[in-house]
Amino acid sequence: MATLFIDYQQMILDAYERKKKENTLPYGLMYLTPAKIKEVCELKCTQNVSKQDEKTIREFCGDLNETKTILAVVQRCETDKFRPLVNFIRGKSEKPDEKHIELLAWLIDFPGRPFKHGKNYAAGNIALPETDAPEQTSEILLTEVPGPKPEKPEISETPSPLSGTENPVGKEKTKSKPSKRLALAAILSLVLGTTATWWWKESSQPLDLSGGCMYWKEDHYELAACNEKVENARIIALDTMKLKYFRKITRPDTITYQSLGKVWYSKINGKIEYYTSAGEHPETFGRKLKPISIYMINKYILSNSTSN
Repeated sequence: MATLFIDYQQMILDAYERKKKENTLPYGLMYLTPAKIKEVCELKCTQNVSKQDEKTIREFCGDLNETKTILAVVQRCETDKFRPLVNFIRGKSEKPDEKHIELLAWLIDFPGRPFKHGKNYAAGNIALPETDAPEQTSEILLTEVPGPKPEKPEISETPSPLSGTENPVGKEKTKSKPSKRLALAAILSLVLGTTATWWWKESSQPLDLSGGCMYWKEDHYELAACNEKVENARIIALDTMKLKYFRKITRPDTITYQSLGKVWYSKINGKIEYYTSAGEHPETFGRKLKPISIYMINKYILSNSTSN
């Protein structure tokens, strides 16, 4: 039976609550504010965004100009646009706009998004990620492989007058070849399926987030207990996205025009530092990082490379 949008909406909200209990949500979605949700959107836009999700984001922000990168669209999106989504998640609004539901689906990686009329979004249809498919394929192949068992050839004790031209044993060997090929194909599929499933499980293992907080160390964040004292470091609330992806770029000469929309910088006391994500400077409280521009690349990076 086709799923109604109101049921699809409830499934996304249930998925959000489940991830919240499992502590697998980004910091901005755990402690809801419009600014935090916008920051999570900016961070996710630094990764690969599908065409479907890009359409969702552009419609949400009301900017369909495809000459702008999706990150630029989110950065220019008014923070107040995220407030209705906050109200919906907190239960203050029962009838949110469809675009808010689809944005939440993207933020929590809800499978099967966006909503399609006539589609069945039953739990069984969307519970498993697509990476489980190899294992399912292997099981199906194994059920199809066994074919008719090869029979032993009956060899007459009395030589046949045609024995010089026909070889019953040779015929039987020829018939058994397709069965052997199918068996080999099944074994290979099983091995590949098992390997793919193991890889997915290993790569999707959550980080050990028992610390609850983190601090900046040289060029990255490290986990810490919230009551821990670290010399010359500020302990802040855990942000899983920053812990995983936020890095200081120690080789500015690797920055090119391809880095536009992927690199941010801060200039403090004439010193420029480069980072892999947007947000606040990790050591100077209240200082926001800026997206790198063609002007900055030309003046501070390419000009240095040329002079060197």
